Amino acid sequence: MAFRTKKRISERNAYNMILAMAFHGNHYNDIHGHIRAVSDVKAHYAQNGRDFSRVIAHCRDFSQSVPIYENLIGAQWTAEGVTVSRPNHITGEYEPVVIGDGVYNESDYWATFEISKEDFDSAIESGRWERFLAAVNAGIAAVEAFMNHQYMTRFRVPGDDAALRESLETKMKTWPAKLTGHAFDLSGRSWASFSKLKKLRDDGFQHRKAITTGMSRKEHLGLLNEYKQAVPRLLLDLHVHFGVRCPSAIIRYAYYPEIEIESRAHA
Repeated sequence: MAFRTKKRISERNAYNMILAMAFHGNHYNDIHGHIRAVSDVKAHYAQNGRDFSRVIAHCRDFSQSVPIYENLIGAQWTAEGVTVSRPNHITGEYEPVVIGDGVYNESDYWATFEISKEDFDSAIESGRWERFLAAVNAGIAAVEAFMNHQYMTRFRVPGDDAALRESLETKMKTWPAKLTGHAFDLSGRSWASFSKLKKLRDDGFQHRKAITTGMSRKEHLGLLNEYKQAVPRLLLDLHVHFGVRCPSAIIRYAYYPEIEIESRAHA
């Protein structure tokens, strides 16, 4: 193993992760919109017999889920012997997405992110640069799929609409204002990290022209630690901007622990 992940996150990151899941996560514990402030979260935990400070301490162990607010259900569902239907985003009429035995995605951008995080985990475990680029590639696809999802559902246009062929950069610069009335802040760290890793993906994965490549472990490590800002943090920021609930897995990976080089003693 070339790299390893620290088992714990900081108290501040645990605190922020809990609040992000409470305020923006895809849980079903706030159907009446009562959880709006930190005091509401603390009161909600107290009502369920939990002390907020202890919840923070619990969540510093990254292997532990966030009580009450973390939805552990994934994007892909399995159907056996039934017909699953979803409303058409243009007509509102229900249409079958799977009949009999099969699988379906609750959301395609969410399912694509799950592939990205699986490749990311594998990239840390194996130390494979190409596996990391695959994680970035799927992450970029997830971001674009999210933007397309918002555009198609809000404007009620089909998947062959001409606007969907615009570049991702154009979509990010112009669509949020069209869809929400407010431009998305592209001056933050998440967009800078995303742009950096997207260029790496474009040059080193999608349009690779080199015969052989290499890099130091230190450089590789820095890029691995950039991922949480570039993909899950950007996706979380976009969910918040568009006012839609964010899958818990995306929020969790936005607070991913620091990655470090595996010492030779542990190799």
